[in-house]
This record gives sequence, C-alpha cells and structure tokens, in this order.
Amino acid sequence: MEKILSIENLNKKYGRIHAVNNLNLEINRGNVFGILGPNGSGKTTTLGIILSVINADSGAFSWFGNPNSKEDRKKIGSILEQPIFYPYLSAVKNLRIICDIKGVNYSEIERVLHIVDLFERRDSKYRTFSYGMKQRLAIAAALLGKPEVLIFDEPTNGLDPKGIAEIRELIINIARQGMTIILASHLLDEVQKTCSHVAVLKNGNKLFSGKVSDVLSISDAVELSSNNLELLSLVIKEFEGTTDVNIEKDLIVARLKAGTTIYDLNYFLIGKGIVLTHLAERKKSLENQFLELLTENE
Repeated sequence: MEKILSIENLNKKYGRIHAVNNLNLEINRGNVFGILGPNGSGKTTTLGIILSVINADSGAFSWFGNPNSKEDRKKIGSILEQPIFYPYLSAVKNLRIICDIKGVNYSEIERVLHIVDLFERRDSKYRTFSYGMKQRLAIAAALLGKPEVLIFDEPTNGLDPKGIAEIRELIINIARQGMTIILASHLLDEVQKTCSHVAVLKNGNKLFSGKVSDVLSISDAVELSSNNLELLSLVIKEFEGTTDVNIEKDLIVARLKAGTTIYDLNYFLIGKGIVLTHLAERKKSLENQFLELLTENE
C-alpha cells in the first residue's frame, strides 16, 4: 500500500519533559489512523510536528514519500484547535474567507456544506450554531481544496452524546470516500468505533501500533455452559490450561494460559464426558488492551 506519512525517530523535549520520544510510525493511504493516549502522551505535539506548526528536536517525517514541503502540505486538511470563525458572519461568508486563504474557488463551498449537513443553515450566523454544528463547519473548512488527508485533534471534545455520534458518523462517511484520516484522541470508544488502525502513546513513547481488528481479535477469556453448570465448574478446574475460572449467571468464564487453545479445552471436557451447550471466545476490548498496555509500562 502507498505510504502517506512516514515518521522516523521523532523527538521533542520541553525542558525535562520528553513529549515525543523516538517515535516511528507509518500510515498508508485509506487508513483511519487513531493516535490514542491519555493527556500528556504526546498526541498533540506529534500532530503539530507533522503539520510543521512545531519544530522537532530530531528525527524526520515525510508526506507522500517526499521530504516535507509547502506543496505537499496543501494536500492536508486539519483541525488542531477549537473551531474559530467570525461569530457575526454566516457559514458561507466564513468559508469564503477560508477559500481566499487557501486559494480555493467559492464553488466548493456548496459541496462541503452538503457533506457536513449544514447546507440548510448556510446563511445562519456562526454565533447561532450549536457546538456540534461549529465543529462540522470546521470540518467543512478543512475539506476545502479537496485534501488527500484530514487530521483531527480530539474532534469530539466538549460535545454531548448526540454531537459525538454525529461527528463520528461524519468521519466514517468521509473515510468511506477513500480519504486518509489521522485522529488523535484519549477516548477509547471513539477510536474503536471510527479507526482502522491505532497507535497507543504514553509519556511520548509508542506502546503499540497496528490494526484495531488485530487488537480486538485477542481473546480475553472463554465462555462455557452445559446442562450441569456445577459439574462443569468443578471439572474445568482440573484442566491445567485455565486460570481464573468464574461463574457469571448461566456461564462459566475462564482465562486460558499462553499456548492453550479453545480446542484443547473442548477436547479435555469431551474426554471427561461433558457436552457443552455454549463455547465461545470473549474478545478483548480495546479498553482492556489499552489499560493493560498502560499498566505494563508503568
């Protein structure tokens, strides 16, 4: 796949704080790439560096396989701070100002307003917009010029649940058109529901990078049930490949030791004359994986 962004050994310090520590990342075309981490993990600093807003102390990054250049930055739309527009101007007039700055034809305004579902409010003053509408107008502004990449820093911050759902759905719909999206967030649910890939940062260090689906495919536990749950709970404890056997309502939940498969467990139980009515892997949530990564790296 075509590499859109390559980051190599990136470093940035603020006094004693190592905000970005020897970071390496690769993002391919079409990825919806989440940079996930708690506050102070280096997410915003990383985005600032790759947008040439902040200078790195060392390391390098390249867009579209080329050294960083003004021409390539024109292919990138971004929202790093809170949306800022003129409150007394309409959506259309605010976007005309952005068009003038970007050198984009006014004819694009109607297209982007339709994308963010603000066309019917195009002549309304910005000050009358809800916070969610203001965020959508900021996305419309970022879409002017038909960029190849969109970058968001905490796009749902401060929104109510309805606003969060609207922005999430908008990002997903934009991604479906083939846009590459880089999204920094501390919200696990946002990344899990929106992103195809994720990198986890803590104190400037990358703890994990890969597909969200790979994280979610990791089994956290095994669920079992039979017609005799009490007998099953006794027998399963004889199996050396399980740990933490617990009863949850009409299910037994057990964790498997490394190297033990669900098939090994089923074979053992069959040998003991137990027929299961339910056997399934319980997938590890991104939240569990994220918390484990943070705990392991204390």
